[in-house]
Amino acid sequence: MRHSHFFRAALLLLLFSPAALHAQEPQYPAYDTTAEELADIQRVIDATLPDVEAMLKKKGSFLPFATVILANDSIADIAVKDSAKAYTADDLKEELSIDALKGAYKAVVIFSAGRINDPSDGKETKAVLVFAEHTNDDFAYLFYYPYKITARKEVIFGESFGDFAPQVMFKP
Repeated sequence: MRHSHFFRAALLLLLFSPAALHAQEPQYPAYDTTAEELADIQRVIDATLPDVEAMLKKKGSFLPFATVILANDSIADIAVKDSAKAYTADDLKEELSIDALKGAYKAVVIFSAGRINDPSDGKETKAVLVFAEHTNDDFAYLFYYPYKITARKEVIFGESFGDFAPQVMFKP
């Protein structure tokens, strides 16, 4: 079974590579997959998706959280825990913008679970939603990773896709 693990790892790398992402009706220039900013964001996504997959296997969903690249180029996870309320991705954006504007982060990537219309068939499906900003960009990236969970609790990702959005956290 060693080969099946290799195949799965190769498939995940293919699915989550910048080249596998494409913009839908972009309001901004097309993705420059060689840009340092997108490489940084991809590094965060690659480091975090195994944890996302583990949470989906265990619970079928997860609360929004962020993974950042700090000013010193290290990666850190950030989760806001407040028993009085459940934080949303927008709450995280608001909280993280304070330190983003102070220069504490090079990139901020927020992960959440949600539903989207899959462009491959137009049907609503579960997806990992990724909102990413980089200090060197004037816009944000949106990435969508449709998935299904099998009866055996295996997570199967569909074809990922992306778009652009206005930048929020690095704008005063």
